[in-house]
Amino acid sequence: MIFAPATPGSQLKHLYMKEIKETGFKIRVVEQSGTTLKSMLQKSDPFKPKRCAKVDCLVCRTDGKGNYRSTGVTYELVCKTCCNKYIGETSRSAYTRGREHLNALERREEISVMWRHSCDRHEGNVPDFVMNVTGTFRDDAMLRQVTESVLISKIEERMPINSKTEWNYLRIPRTVVTS
Repeated sequence: MIFAPATPGSQLKHLYMKEIKETGFKIRVVEQSGTTLKSMLQKSDPFKPKRCAKVDCLVCRTDGKGNYRSTGVTYELVCKTCCNKYIGETSRSAYTRGREHLNALERREEISVMWRHSCDRHEGNVPDFVMNVTGTFRDDAMLRQVTESVLISKIEERMPINSKTEWNYLRIPRTVVTS
């Protein structure tokens, strides 16, 4: 069974069926429905606050994107002054990990990526940072770690805050198929 996205007049479904018929295989093609107008317009709780009231929530206090409560996330810390990025992942919530980053910054710990960036790029002056949740993986630790590695490798060379030891620590095997 092949699931094809919905297209006007079921064009894609018919193309699939034509190709499958030529091969002689018996494969069923099912057209998936799109997003309904109701689901796009309806809100389950229209009065739900968009942000939490916690002072130590790095995602909410910086107007970051993503759900601060989700566990198993990839995230980015973006320096508002120079737009450099730190990419990270955690099995815990973004709120918990963000709080750890803030505590390490306040204590001026050497392992703090925010403090290290402040010293390296801003002469010890602490700039504002934004924390965004970039992905939620809950129970798939491997996918979360691979995603972090890919995101780090995609950052322009002059933009990352990640230390060299964090770069591509999870090697992604590359395969080439030739015919």
